[in-house]
Amino acid sequence: MPRWAVVVLVVVGSLVVLVPIGGIVAYMYAVGENHKNLRFPSQDVTVARCAVDPVSGRPVAELSVTSRAARKGTYTVTVEFQDEREKAVERVTGVVEDLATGATGRTAVVGAEEYGQGAPRCVVYDAEFESTEPTAPGSAATATP
Repeated sequence: MPRWAVVVLVVVGSLVVLVPIGGIVAYMYAVGENHKNLRFPSQDVTVARCAVDPVSGRPVAELSVTSRAARKGTYTVTVEFQDEREKAVERVTGVVEDLATGATGRTAVVGAEEYGQGAPRCVVYDAEFESTEPTAPGSAATATP
């Protein structure tokens, strides 16, 4: 086989391997740059207290929400009550309405059923944010808080 044919095969083979890899690397870099400041509403929520109500025997979670969103809005938080083995017992939703940027709001969620033995675990299962401020005419609405 002539030397030029070997060189052509090596170059073409290298391109077949390196071009897709380069494309994947470029895509991953672009996605990382586009999403580096992306925030999730659950990052604004903490469980301040998790206990069983001594009167009703139901689990109670007190939530603290500190808004770091760009606009005023409402947080809808789903809390999952778990047993000691981290098995889900039930999920309950709480709302903190019209929370301004930088403000802190609190809410308590109470389970519907009496909790068994031991202490419950309260986990933020999901959090959603919806802006209550209207967007300016002509501007694009963003889904990111």
